[in-house]
Amino acid sequence: MKNISILLVYCLCITACVSTKKYDQLAYQKRQLESDKMTMQKKMAEQEINIAGLKDKERLLMETQDALTKKRTEAANLQKAHQDLMEKYDELLEQNEKVLQISTEEKALLSEELAAQQSALDQKERELQFLERKLQSQEENLVSLQNDVVIRERRLAELTRKLYAKDSLMQSIRSSINDALRSFSAEDLTVSERDGKVYVSLSQNLLFAKGSDVLDVAGKRAIRKVADVLKEHPDIEINVEGHTDSDGTPEKNWDLSVMRATTVVKELTSSGLDPHQVIASGRGLFFPKVKNDTEENKSVNRRTEIILSPDLNTLYSLLE
Repeated sequence: MKNISILLVYCLCITACVSTKKYDQLAYQKRQLESDKMTMQKKMAEQEINIAGLKDKERLLMETQDALTKKRTEAANLQKAHQDLMEKYDELLEQNEKVLQISTEEKALLSEELAAQQSALDQKERELQFLERKLQSQEENLVSLQNDVVIRERRLAELTRKLYAKDSLMQSIRSSINDALRSFSAEDLTVSERDGKVYVSLSQNLLFAKGSDVLDVAGKRAIRKVADVLKEHPDIEINVEGHTDSDGTPEKNWDLSVMRATTVVKELTSSGLDPHQVIASGRGLFFPKVKNDTEENKSVNRRTEIILSPDLNTLYSLLE
């Protein structure tokens, strides 16, 4: 700018002594210079603007560099923090894997224990179901047994009643026979009761001559009196047994006992007893009352017994 001012002063000084042409030339140059000046001023203004822009950019650059430095520092800090976090993460991951491993082992143990407990529980449940079925079966059996007990008690009561009735009947028959045979001596005739049966024992002296199977008159009368009593009781079983002493051979004594029993049975049935009610049997010498060692004892053993038994079929049916 200073150089341009000096040049302008110089030009003004020589203007008077130069020619018009020169003046024009100088004027042209002046204008040219002024144009150049303005161009230079513009360029200088632009340069100043550019310098100001550069200064702004430099300032921004410095600010950016500072910010970048801060960011780098922050990034480094973040990187370090990230690294620390990653290390902690790896540590936590390792710890977690250990925990998971321990948990898995514990879980396996717990699963085994649970499976064992479940198996034991299933076994207990099966045992319980078995016991329930057994209990139900026992309860059903108990009900059945209770019903059987009731039925048996009824049968027992009925059996007791019938036994009592049978005993009463046999006692009544014994009493009736005693009354009917009261005229005969005790030596010739006895009436007893044993084991629920009535035994009418008739001596040989009353019924038969020695060695004979033909009834005497007194014997017939005694048999008919017994028949009159028994005709009132068609449900009584009658067994006539003949007995002898030991004199003679067993074969003859057996035959004689059977024939005498048969003779008595014939007399009973001819007096009105049902033949289906009467049985004849001979015992020979094999069931003596006393030893056959004296004549008196032999006389006791020579006898015919009418054994009266109640009909036990009804009682047997109750027992079944």
